[in-house]
Amino acid sequence: MVKNTHNPLSYHHSMWSLLMFATPSIGMMIVISLYTVTDGIFIGRYVGSDALAASNIVYPAFNLVLGLAIMLASGGSALVAKTLGEDNRELANRRFTLITISGVLLSAFLAFMLWLFMEPLLAFLGASPALYDECVNYIVTLLPFFPTAALMLIFNAFFIADGRPIQGFLVSLVSGILNAVLDYLFMAKMGLGIAGAALGTGLGETAAALIGLHYFACRSRLIHFMAPVMEWRALGQAMYNGSSELVTELSIGVTTFLFNVITFAWAGEDGVAAISVILYAEMLLTSVLVGFSNGIAPIFSYQFGAKNYRELLRLMKLALLGIALFSLTAFIGSRVLAEPLIHLFLPDGGSAYSITVNGFLLFGFSFLLSGFNLFTSGFFTAISDGKTSAIASFARNLAGIVIFLLLLPNLIGFNGVWLAVPAADLAAVLLSFFLLYEQRQSFLERYQERRIQRSKYRHIPQTANLK
Repeated sequence: MVKNTHNPLSYHHSMWSLLMFATPSIGMMIVISLYTVTDGIFIGRYVGSDALAASNIVYPAFNLVLGLAIMLASGGSALVAKTLGEDNRELANRRFTLITISGVLLSAFLAFMLWLFMEPLLAFLGASPALYDECVNYIVTLLPFFPTAALMLIFNAFFIADGRPIQGFLVSLVSGILNAVLDYLFMAKMGLGIAGAALGTGLGETAAALIGLHYFACRSRLIHFMAPVMEWRALGQAMYNGSSELVTELSIGVTTFLFNVITFAWAGEDGVAAISVILYAEMLLTSVLVGFSNGIAPIFSYQFGAKNYRELLRLMKLALLGIALFSLTAFIGSRVLAEPLIHLFLPDGGSAYSITVNGFLLFGFSFLLSGFNLFTSGFFTAISDGKTSAIASFARNLAGIVIFLLLLPNLIGFNGVWLAVPAADLAAVLLSFFLLYEQRQSFLERYQERRIQRSKYRHIPQTANLK
């Protein structure tokens, strides 16, 4: 394996080194999902299934802010890594700083708007009288922490672009441990209820943001803070590149809302609690797939900026093989760990528990396919093709799930709710493979063109010498 010891993004990666490079990102996503899941576990155990349902009802309200932060993180890190590949480090630093500041300002503005229109928003999301107070307690406590949550997400992406994915893992580990400790303290010991969960999450995110600020100010390798220049075009490009991530988060908000409405119609608060647990479990089991896709994205961005099309073709094959292995692992995990996972959230059993077990076993078929759809969207973001990335994300996360969620329950009953996501993944994976095949052909053509150009260039001096 040929290495540039100063920049691991330029390595000629083998399958093993690609996995090793992505491992910290995988670990980071596992930790992030674990402390999100930890919130659900503590809410379910120490506050109750109604509070668990309330946290899921208000979740779509946060998706817009999360989506904007992830959009800037993914699209911005792709742009900065591409700029590094073009050997313009100063411009990369200025763009990084601009993206970071923009993320803080946007998240603060949207948090204020959510607070301003909170009452009609909760009514629209379907907060029943039994759940309304819990919804208010959760959202009011979490809103002030949105800017630090945005910083955490942005820094997580740029740790990888900086060539130090291990840094993101370590920061996430510290934040996750702090969140778990605070959850236990606030809910189990101090009895703060669902507000304690929000407070623990917010303080954990704040710790991650502060560590990230220190890192990029003093200890980073390739990227650091520098006085920004207001590049509207670059900011727009970062948003465009990451638009699929915004589509994904908005889609999650819409589909979560539909899941809540439909499961409430079929099974009341127990149905909403069941889908809450299933979505928490999905987050945990797909964290490896998301971490792998995110971890290798800056490598694609760098090689794309360097116009190394032969390497891009090789990396695509390795990445798809890795996705296949991780997808199979996630599916097996969903079979083996179904009941133990659900018991963590709903230890008392009952109707909500039995609904959740049955639903998760059907829902789990999505793990065989979702990784390919996640990779496809992330891959096109990495090569600055925001339009195709958004199409891939929209096809799976919004159009597919919404269509099947509205269709299948009417055809086959309540089980259709749980099969909607596997059906959407099956339809979307066909589109994903088509898009990847078309891009592979484009890379192949560009590689052949560069070979011809280099061949002609090599012969110019020889002709001049003959003359």
